[in-house]
Amino acid sequence: MTGSGQVDHYAVLGVPRDASAPDIRRAYRRAARRHHPDLNRDPGGPERFAAAARAYQVLSDPAARARYDERSLPRPVPIRRPPSPSHRRPSPPTGGVRGVLELTALEAAHLARFPLTLTDGSSGRIVVPAGTRDGDELLLRAGGRLIVLQVRLTGKT
Repeated sequence: MTGSGQVDHYAVLGVPRDASAPDIRRAYRRAARRHHPDLNRDPGGPERFAAAARAYQVLSDPAARARYDERSLPRPVPIRRPPSPSHRRPSPPTGGVRGVLELTALEAAHLARFPLTLTDGSSGRIVVPAGTRDGDELLLRAGGRLIVLQVRLTGKT
């Protein structure tokens, strides 16, 4: 279940939120075979079969999946700090690292309504919340270290 009381379609199919369309299709087919009433006499099988079908119906349609993700993702809130009177950048917390996250105008336009998920080569992920603006700071924890990223919007697309 997600926070709003609705069923988590990703959990029903047993796939991560960033699963590809072929992964979702394979997971649905596995669940359908496992819970199909003609193949499984378990009393709860028909309900699980129907839940898998509903999950696949939503997650296999890109537009429906985007709407579902928008409603079901938790919304972290960016930290908005007033400008320092001395125009000095405050230092990161002890043991922390400071960096800049540059986003293009196209990415910023996406952020006006939707969260933006950024990944690196080692499957690390940063979710930039919708509504993040130029100058906002994001606090992350990686490997026990605190990372402060200041958002900078560039004019490039």
